[in-house]
Amino acid sequence: MVSPMRCIYFALVLGLAPLSIAAAGPAEQAALACEIGPVQREFGASTWNIYACSDGKSIVVVPLAAIDGKFGYFFVTPNDQGVVVVGEGWGQDTLFQPVFQQLKQVTAVELAAIVQSAKAAKPVVSVAK
Repeated sequence: MVSPMRCIYFALVLGLAPLSIAAAGPAEQAALACEIGPVQREFGASTWNIYACSDGKSIVVVPLAAIDGKFGYFFVTPNDQGVVVVGEGWGQDTLFQPVFQQLKQVTAVELAAIVQSAKAAKPVVSVAK
């Protein structure tokens, strides 16, 4: 079975749909859309697109291009101790581990600044030729 996050990721990469994440709560299920931006940043040895989420405090980080043919993403959100970083990758862990470690060092203040940066970014519009 293909995970929902994998489907969301491929839809985002292919430009087929905005990114949304279902956040399951005890009494309800709400969609978290992560489609604001992108803004680009360097993590590891690659350029990544950063999309701010509709909660105004979280981001999704996806590679601008496949890293050695491998894909993955990271979701970063603040918590009481700083930030939580989770992700999924389809390839060698050694390609994504440096980025994961770098994102874990982001402070809540830096995360808020990244969210604001993504909100200020002009959306990418593709024009058919």
